[in-house]
Amino acid sequence: MIARYLAGSIGQLVERARAMIGQIPRDLPRNYDTLAERSRRQINDAIDDLRFLLDDPVFTDERFQPERLRKFKRVVSELDFLENVAIAALKKAQKEDHRLNTFLERACHEIAYPGVIPVVTTLSQAYFHIYPHLRLLCVPLVEGQFLLHLPDLYHELAHPLLVEPDDPLLEPLQQRFAACSGVCLGYVQGEQAKEERRNGPERTRYVLQAWESSWAKYWLTEFFCDLFAVFCVGPAFVWSHLHLAMKRGGDPYATPDFSATMHPADDARMSVMLQGLELIGLAEESARIVSAWSSLLGTLGVRPESEYTWCYPKSLLKQIAEHALQGTQDIQTRIFRSDDTGTAASEMNRAWEKFWSDPVAFPAWEREAVERLFKSQASGGASC
Repeated sequence: MIARYLAGSIGQLVERARAMIGQIPRDLPRNYDTLAERSRRQINDAIDDLRFLLDDPVFTDERFQPERLRKFKRVVSELDFLENVAIAALKKAQKEDHRLNTFLERACHEIAYPGVIPVVTTLSQAYFHIYPHLRLLCVPLVEGQFLLHLPDLYHELAHPLLVEPDDPLLEPLQQRFAACSGVCLGYVQGEQAKEERRNGPERTRYVLQAWESSWAKYWLTEFFCDLFAVFCVGPAFVWSHLHLAMKRGGDPYATPDFSATMHPADDARMSVMLQGLELIGLAEESARIVSAWSSLLGTLGVRPESEYTWCYPKSLLKQIAEHALQGTQDIQTRIFRSDDTGTAASEMNRAWEKFWSDPVAFPAWEREAVERLFKSQASGGASC
């Protein structure tokens, strides 16, 4: 029975995958070519896997049907993802997506971005995020109509640079990341050894294991991506983080107890970003943000527990910022300067300056600024 079921289901899934390829539009602007090609290649790979499951003589043996079913389910999952994310992004690409893709291409050229420029889609239901293997960057539906969160695009641009294999241009950044990872894990493992020697509480050992897993899998990546954005777009990204933390953040001093967390504490991220600003000569801007951040934390009425400073020692955060700057410079990415004019980065910083100079009037100014930005972009201009 299972062999007959799989024979029919695999054959049908092949046709579904072929139909997905047929849904890829052929008339999109050229900056969608990377996503279209990667999607097509991955679907074709899935079709090859399915035909192997359908045609290979080994799978006529009843003993191998469980393994055949497991492989079939894996391909189903892969194709579901491609259909619901990649093909959907290509199929629904509209004016808003095109404008953001043109803007991102401009920003990447200005910073000498050393990777393949991702495609932007307004399909996100979970703020900004990226699928590095597809080079697909997802933003919320109406993000292209506003300016204050656009600096977060630069954070997402850093993710593929950390994982792209066998690219000599990117290896200096990846080597800095690996060295810094050793520093972070060395710190946590040193604290674990101290706890073992003093025979500390069992809870503390579990907490340190959660910290170790968080640093190894998630936190350092987020810190490096934050710093890449700081180095490329300057204070605007740090203000954007403050904006996000106030709108959607929880406890800015949160530390994990028994399981890893994907993102570091908001205050630790802010501390690293401020270190980054100072490293590129923007101490005055850093001081302004420190003042605003401290005021907002005071409004929240929260204070760090002792575990917070143990988890995120200032000396470690400083080393992370130094490693990230060296790595970013080593891949020849252009570092932000406060006297830049006419760039995407300068326009986003100008938006934050306008926000703070006259918050009440800002929404009206922003509407006009967005129109000027994309109008000048369409005509080849640079300034808004």
